[in-house]
Amino acid sequence: MKKITLLFLTLLISSIGFSQNLVVNGDFQTGAIGDPVESWGGFKNRIAVDDITTSNVGQVENGDGSLFHLIDVTPGDTYDVSFKYRWLGSGSAANAVLTARVKDELASGRPNLDFTDNSNGYTFSTNLDEWLTADFSVTIPSGVTKIRLLFFKPNGNKPVNLDDVSFTKSSTASLENLKQFNFSAYPNPVNNSLHISASENVEKVEIFNVLGQKVINVLPNSSKTQLDVATLSSGIYMLRATINGKKGTSKFIKQ
Repeated sequence: MKKITLLFLTLLISSIGFSQNLVVNGDFQTGAIGDPVESWGGFKNRIAVDDITTSNVGQVENGDGSLFHLIDVTPGDTYDVSFKYRWLGSGSAANAVLTARVKDELASGRPNLDFTDNSNGYTFSTNLDEWLTADFSVTIPSGVTKIRLLFFKPNGNKPVNLDDVSFTKSSTASLENLKQFNFSAYPNPVNNSLHISASENVEKVEIFNVLGQKVINVLPNSSKTQLDVATLSSGIYMLRATINGKKGTSKFIKQ
């Protein structure tokens, strides 16, 4: 019991800290205008000045091109990814095709990792000449220790600017996203039943083990629900809840 309590306290203490951005030069402030983006790989990319924000950005140039960043990760952990982007120019939205992916850098062929919404890529909006914000999360599977955050654009597409790219480890602090809904999950630690409550209907509840495997997936569509976790092995799990399209995550201990 002392060991479980110590683990819980460790999780609680670590959750109140700020998550470090694992992307180096994610705001593209390092490097000379016109040069390839420092600390990033890829082809046909450069540091540019956006004519709307007048700040430095990473630009994937006209036609095909890419930007990628290598990041060391921990299996079983969940990471939140966010960035801003803007397609340059006008005309056909058919020439605005780009998908952001997270790939297993050390596996043959660099397979795509699935995001927590079960997709394996974030498809950019085709809206032209406006800054948009993107975000998604990915839970790292067992055996994966290095990933490639990749922005790839095939030939025939317009230039695109990127800014404020962030890759941070998720923590219980993200429950702030659901604070407005009075969300709670209890007890913690738990033996058999995990109770979920909120002031509005909870659309989805997902539970992942430390290997990043989804072990429970329910669609309550209710403000109160009860999850049977009796058959789960003892250990640490991550709970992700969705309310009105907003997601929050927390960790709990199964005794």
